[in-house]
Amino acid sequence: MRIIFLNCYSGQILKPLLDFITEQSLVTDIFCFSEVSVDLQKKFSEVLTNFSTVFEIGGLITDSGKLSGQSTFAKKGLEILSFKKIIIHKIQTDDVGFLLKTTLNINGKLVSIENIHGTKTPTDKKDFDTRLKQSETIIESFKEDKNKIIIGDFNLLRNTKSIQMIENAGYRNLIKDFGVKATRNQVAWNRFENEPGYVKQYDSDYCFVLPNVKIKSFEVPYMEISDHLPLILDFEI
Repeated sequence: MRIIFLNCYSGQILKPLLDFITEQSLVTDIFCFSEVSVDLQKKFSEVLTNFSTVFEIGGLITDSGKLSGQSTFAKKGLEILSFKKIIIHKIQTDDVGFLLKTTLNINGKLVSIENIHGTKTPTDKKDFDTRLKQSETIIESFKEDKNKIIIGDFNLLRNTKSIQMIENAGYRNLIKDFGVKATRNQVAWNRFENEPGYVKQYDSDYCFVLPNVKIKSFEVPYMEISDHLPLILDFEI
């Protein structure tokens, strides 16, 4: 079973992004996307015709001013049992983030996929009260789920208490375990290099799994289809 997560950068590198999704759809079972406008969701649906989808709107995409959301696509044949939007932070109108929980029936087992987009404030991606509360919300949400994958753009550096809290709750941090050096790319670094106090940030996206999710492979390939890199997980339940 293969899942791909990507923060889509509002589709600002559209053709390479759609080409990647089209190619990967042949070997992928689940896609999780963030920074998805209504228009971009329509484009994804036109490409992923063999997939069912759930989609929820969140805060504003600051670059384009269009409403942003998160979507999950599951290959037809995988039963989507339920989905739920849970607010995990709300600082201001352009920084409303949430997790989109989708429960699937995979080989007769309930599997929870939680697609995260964490608070972008403050932009240093370090610990802050809101981020600590955000991690608490992620941990507490649906604690009874046994087969759970939490994946997405947490907007956090790796050596933060906010990340350690999730690890200490019993989750395996695949970014750490697989020695991933970066989930950002040159697109992101070029965007911010002229801003006051610029520091090159390598971290933002993570994948956490509970121990009974068997990992076959995990990779974060370098490419420039967004200002984030895709997280690609192959797993068994």
